Amino acid sequence: MMMQSIDSHMAQAPPARRTHTPLKAAAYPLVSHRGLTSPMAWRRDRLYSVEEFLRSARTVAAQLPRQRFAINLCRDRYHFAVGFAAALMARQITLLPTYRATEPLQQLVRQYPGAYVLTDHQEGDLSIPRFSLDHASWTTSGPAEIPVIPADRIAAIAFTSGSSGVPQAHAKSWGSLVMGARALGRQFDLSQAPPRIAVGTVPAQHMYGLETTIMLPLQWGWSLHAGNSILPADIRTDLAQLESPAWLMTTPFHLKAFVSERTTLSGLEGIISATMPLDRSIALNAERLWHVPVHEIYGCTEGGMLASRRTTAGEAWTLCHDLRMRHSQETTWVMGGHVGAWLPLADRITQRSPREFLLLGPDRDLVKVAGKRASLTALNATLNRIQGVVDGTFYWPDPGQAGNGRLRAFVVAPGVNRTASLEELRKHIDPVFLPRPLYVVDSLPRNTTGKLPHEHLKAFAQHVMHPQRHVHE
Repeated sequence: MMMQSIDSHMAQAPPARRTHTPLKAAAYPLVSHRGLTSPMAWRRDRLYSVEEFLRSARTVAAQLPRQRFAINLCRDRYHFAVGFAAALMARQITLLPTYRATEPLQQLVRQYPGAYVLTDHQEGDLSIPRFSLDHASWTTSGPAEIPVIPADRIAAIAFTSGSSGVPQAHAKSWGSLVMGARALGRQFDLSQAPPRIAVGTVPAQHMYGLETTIMLPLQWGWSLHAGNSILPADIRTDLAQLESPAWLMTTPFHLKAFVSERTTLSGLEGIISATMPLDRSIALNAERLWHVPVHEIYGCTEGGMLASRRTTAGEAWTLCHDLRMRHSQETTWVMGGHVGAWLPLADRITQRSPREFLLLGPDRDLVKVAGKRASLTALNATLNRIQGVVDGTFYWPDPGQAGNGRLRAFVVAPGVNRTASLEELRKHIDPVFLPRPLYVVDSLPRNTTGKLPHEHLKAFAQHVMHPQRHVHE
């Protein structure tokens, strides 16, 4: 296999918090497959080889607008991978917003002048320059050289919502992404298994999706599943048509839907869940249904994957091999491997051993009512275990907000009486934490990863609790 070095010169880094680049090597190859004919991606109707992937990415790289930032909104995972690789080859930085609404995207362009949208579908009425991926223009001839990319090059900028709800930018170097993917593979001992297929229900724009469905295949010689399937029936169809065993990269929200519908999933070898705590009962039912282990990943946008556990085996988390923890006052810090500088964690942690710890949740997760404390995560888990509740969440108003000090709850429970839900909930939690009131709604404002961003939930709560006010607004 031929390898072509890419010049490391780059303009000044964008205004983002930059994770220190772990310089274990000066540069890393784009892919680590056994050969150019190895499968790179699967679609229901065809296979893409590594060779075809590299040629397509190089063709797209030559056609991209000569700008510094590309907002990759491709829904098809293979298209995203081609666009991501093309941007790397063109020395551009990929922006990874977790939203698609027009105003936030326009705000992003104002923050990163010259940014354009890289897309494989119609994005609606966006007044933003865009580049559409067109298969017809992708060449299948010419050299298929494997680029070698400098470790310190900024490859992507991911975003999280800060306490104010304003997106916080986190720059990710190519070296940190590669080392994170390799750490993920070592955590699950993937070196002992033949190359598999990564199937995901989480978008590639999310850090967890990028790590598990893009970077892991690139760095462990796996192939990725193209497409944009989320519904249980679609995933079932996709898995049935794959020619190799697959790992499902999903979220607790999606996994609950699979289990609830008792979806038949063939060809699975393992399941990884992240973005929020996974209820043990869901993991147990999933393992009984499909006879594969269910693992969870603990991490954050700033540091990527930090630890994992098999949900049914116990509460303890196992730290990644190259990482270490330290505690300062009430804050836990982590560093090592793909986390090149001490990173403060937002969660309360009790360490059992150098590599094992218990996760107690973030400080903001605790609520205090009538002198008693409870975890919102635990309350939500109890709420979602009630018979007939499809989805549900507790809501604790912000300080100064009307009604602060009173817990509310919202449930999606078709055909279930609100009074019956409250009575069932009363059996499992202290009465002081019973929601006052409990609202039955059609759906919750979850994002594409199944999360409920605080600002979205806050706006949703205000709309539900004060509908007349919003009508007049």
